[in-house]
Amino acid sequence: MKFVTFAHLNQTIGANLHRLPEDMDLVVGVPRSGLMAAVLIALQKNLPVTDLEGLAEDRLKPAGTTRPRASWIESVSKARHVLIVDDSISTGEAMDRARAHVESLGLNARVTYLALFALPSNFFSVDLYFEIINHPRLFEWNYMHHWALAHACVDIDGVLCEDPGRRENDDGPRYRQFLEQAAPRLLPTKPVGTVVTSRLGKYRALTEDWLARHGVEYGELVMLEGVTARERRWGGGHARFKAEVYASTPHALFIESSYAQAVEICQLTERPVFSVEHSKLIEPEGIAPHLRTLARDWRITTRQVARKLLSRLQR
Repeated sequence: MKFVTFAHLNQTIGANLHRLPEDMDLVVGVPRSGLMAAVLIALQKNLPVTDLEGLAEDRLKPAGTTRPRASWIESVSKARHVLIVDDSISTGEAMDRARAHVESLGLNARVTYLALFALPSNFFSVDLYFEIINHPRLFEWNYMHHWALAHACVDIDGVLCEDPGRRENDDGPRYRQFLEQAAPRLLPTKPVGTVVTSRLGKYRALTEDWLARHGVEYGELVMLEGVTARERRWGGGHARFKAEVYASTPHALFIESSYAQAVEICQLTERPVFSVEHSKLIEPEGIAPHLRTLARDWRITTRQVARKLLSRLQR
């Protein structure tokens, strides 16, 4: 499964700016994701931007304090070359609707249609595309609302809901209250293949109740069984446990909160893991830089702890 991050999106736009028509004077986004891509293009090219509704109503988005170019158009009706942008093209239905809408306006302007990410089967449906990415694919800006979640493992704490604080993580009344009242973070609107958590199995009922109240559908909920809270804290095997579950499934992606755990899960399974904490996709073939980063961070932390202990001993 290909997972496209915000960073990848921005890099793709930057690497392909030279391919855009030089004479375009208005960028139009296809709501909603296309508007995000359109704004990024408009910002880098310093051009006015609007959406399909604004195109119909002759309304440009405010430019804030950005200094416009001398050639900025004052209204949609002044546009000579309009770029219609969507983040991707799959079935082509969204772009077909956008094309029909634009054609119905009878614009006195040239129109170019761009999809940042296309499929090998439909890239010819647009005038321009930046990259071919085949199915199955997930985008960071909508991965919790995509059918491909059925082929993924998803962590709970730090992904679906907030992480418990030190005070709450007491394996007692405060922790039970947290499990009941945890604030949601990223709630999926499509069924998840496997929900995986290092929460102890004795909290299954509370966890299932929270998931049900927040409309989270899933195929299986796997929790840490057969250990105590103390053993869990001292064992520190959260990533190993999650890696074992991931490896036992046919899933193609693990969505994990912790960056350090994401790197370890990827290393153990040789499968891709997305870290919500750092918004990074960890892939087996590119894991070496992540391992070096964690090793460097560990050395820095170790030195900091050693200095603190030494200073206390010297008092």
